[in-house]
Amino acid sequence: MNSIIRTIFLEKNPKLKDVTRETYVYNVSNLMDLLVSADLNIIYKNYKKVFEVVRENYIENNSQANKYTACKAIIRCLVNNRNKKKIDVALEAYRVELATLKNKIDKRLATHIKSKHEEDTWINEKDEENISKLLLAKIPETISTLSELCKLRNYIIFTFYRNLSTRTELADSKFYYDDECNIDTLLKDDIFNYIVLKKNENKVIYILNNYKTVKRYGHVIIDLGNNMYDLLVKYKEYLNLLSKTNYFLISIIDKKLPRATLSTLFTSFGSEIGKKISIRTLRHIRVSNNINIENISNLASKMMHDPITALSIYAKK
Repeated sequence: MNSIIRTIFLEKNPKLKDVTRETYVYNVSNLMDLLVSADLNIIYKNYKKVFEVVRENYIENNSQANKYTACKAIIRCLVNNRNKKKIDVALEAYRVELATLKNKIDKRLATHIKSKHEEDTWINEKDEENISKLLLAKIPETISTLSELCKLRNYIIFTFYRNLSTRTELADSKFYYDDECNIDTLLKDDIFNYIVLKKNENKVIYILNNYKTVKRYGHVIIDLGNNMYDLLVKYKEYLNLLSKTNYFLISIIDKKLPRATLSTLFTSFGSEIGKKISIRTLRHIRVSNNINIENISNLASKMMHDPITALSIYAKK
């Protein structure tokens, strides 16, 4: 089913970004499994059934919204002269549903209270340390196969996210020493991000070209310092020996690790301590650990405005 959906997107919307297309493919494919159908037309012909199935299987408003956004995208690829009226009706129904979800999401966010997903996947510094130690213990002393290298890769992934709470765009990164590339050239790339090891300075930089908010912030270089340098040098040496690619994160068959797989893999690390974790929640944890929401909320209440106003307008450096 994935290949059929992907082909439709490629034919009807070839300019769609790869990451966006794959996200839509993933969401639509999962939804079709839940609908127990191979007929994509069901998404507009029986949109009420789609709403019912999504509400039943996805508690989080964000997850529901992601499914509906993907549905709208695939529906637009199916339009023709015969079904245009039905599709217009369905698209309006999805628009209304998404608007309702946005209101719910905005109201929940304004409370600064954890969602159920966040409650389930919230971890503390001790949890992070325990996961890190357990992943490190799984790395064999001698690495001679891709399977063994992936044990080190897992530890690298978790360590990287502990140092920088990036999104899943990390999966779209290539990996170089600074004498293997031209940084000015890398910054002009719109497809890949880059992890670069700077030999003379013994530090790591992360070049972000393809990420969620690139239109707002542009191409950026993040200096990660030197605390991961030695670890990444070791990882690079093994990659040079065992991999034919220059991707930062590879699969066990020496292919680029897909974003969805990275997300799933990261979640699996929580099983090391019997907990769920997620990349999205980790980003929330980092901010929450550095901002005292209770103090801000109390102060905002006394000043007769909301916490968002306090942070975005009144708070200064």
